[in-house]
Amino acid sequence: MKAGETMDICLRRYQYYGLRVNKNIYSRMGTLVIPAYTILTWKEIDMLRHLNIPLDEGDVEHGSILFLVESAIKEMKEVCEKIRFSDQLPLHDIREKIIPIIVEMSQHIDLKPIFNHLEQHDDYTYRHSIGVALLSRLIGKAKGLSSPEILELTTAGFLHDIGKAHIPEEILNKPGKLTREEFSLVKDHTKFGYDLLRKASGLSVRHALVALQHHEREDGSGYPYGLKGKDIDPYSKIVAVADVFHAMISKRSYKEPVPFYTVLKEISDDMYGPLEPSTTLCFLRRIMDMLIGSSVILSNGSEGKIIMVSSTDPVHPLVEVNGKYIDLSKEQTIQLDRIV
Repeated sequence: MKAGETMDICLRRYQYYGLRVNKNIYSRMGTLVIPAYTILTWKEIDMLRHLNIPLDEGDVEHGSILFLVESAIKEMKEVCEKIRFSDQLPLHDIREKIIPIIVEMSQHIDLKPIFNHLEQHDDYTYRHSIGVALLSRLIGKAKGLSSPEILELTTAGFLHDIGKAHIPEEILNKPGKLTREEFSLVKDHTKFGYDLLRKASGLSVRHALVALQHHEREDGSGYPYGLKGKDIDPYSKIVAVADVFHAMISKRSYKEPVPFYTVLKEISDDMYGPLEPSTTLCFLRRIMDMLIGSSVILSNGSEGKIIMVSSTDPVHPLVEVNGKYIDLSKEQTIQLDRIV
């Protein structure tokens, strides 16, 4: 085999990171190396490289959304249990088991079914970490970050609320209003997370900063330190947008989810206040682009379809209604009410 062909095989292997094999993978000696339906992490890919076992597109597939969500929730629960009992971050499990699942989720074009499946689980903390990692990755890609940066951001998004492992579950899942003391403890999850991640070997300081700063706001209205824009890490600003969006669309013990489009509109309204403008606009454009072709209901009761999204005002798209086009960025009397 020529050197160029060998390099091509290696590159193809690494393109399959996060996918799952659709059959048992055996060595040349007939030994089972990777069981069917295993999600490929760097560990499996490096093993295949070491054993000189090729992979092609017919050997891998996208996992079903339900399978991916169930797997991620299961792994997340185990991570939190390990932290509660040992106060140690199982970083290897996160990198080898959870992040590849999130990478695979991100390759599905329509994210709405993923969020719908996440909503079927009661424990908000587990599904929120997965949702924020997924959305942070989406924003990072839209902002043109490099592959290593996107992987770092995805991991930071997943770990942003890891400090909640030190908050009693009865407080996190309390159906009623928190007392002042309980709310103060919940806010401390940012500091707990920072301390946990700073002492974990193998993580950059940015992971810890995201855990500490994801509730800080551009205008200084956030916590724990009331930082303003220039003092907040760029990854923290990205995760803040993902965190706000997913928190609002999620059902929680004390509130019902806010309708999808209402959340987008509210985030758009906050674009020049609490949230960083360029990151927020980038996020809104990416989400609305994914909704092109979706059916919508307008405020006058008409049903239409999203045809085009403006790069400067994405939450007011061009909509087709019965063969006529309505530009909601210019139409003052009609608004988009909801996405069907």
